[in-house]
Amino acid sequence: MQSVLVLTISGPDRSGLVERLAEVVAKFGGNWEHCRMAHLAGRFVGLLQVSVPGEGQQDLEVALRCIEGLDVMIAVGDVSVGEPASTSGAIELELLGSDHPGIVRDVFHALATVGVNVEKLSTRTFMGRDSGGMLFEARAVLVCGPDVNLDALRQKLEAIAQDIMVEVSLKRG
Repeated sequence: MQSVLVLTISGPDRSGLVERLAEVVAKFGGNWEHCRMAHLAGRFVGLLQVSVPGEGQQDLEVALRCIEGLDVMIAVGDVSVGEPASTSGAIELELLGSDHPGIVRDVFHALATVGVNVEKLSTRTFMGRDSGGMLFEARAVLVCGPDVNLDALRQKLEAIAQDIMVEVSLKRG
């Protein structure tokens, strides 16, 4: 029986880190399935889903925790759940504005109150060429039930956008 492991990794960024991680996964018969990894604040961080034969799970977990300079947290996934529903009818959210605390909280609170689920989210801050100040950008893939009115959601987000001084774009994926 296959086990599914969800790894959260973090370590000082260095050459060969992904290769070492992949080597350990392969050594114990693991299959590298899905991942999201990035360089953040001088660290290499990531989320990784691995499947492994049940008899190799414990040995793989021990080996992963022994990779020098890498902090690893491991959660056992639920194989019966499978993959998330297709995002073909998903909603794409794009947000851009002057960076300040509370943007993510305000926007995603509004989404949560109407039952919108976040499938993917990426954010970044960067120096604006024209403004000379820090800008905040978010891109998300959202999924909601058929009863969610996209126009009403758009109006709600536009009202929040005016309050927090950002531009919001919402469209079907």
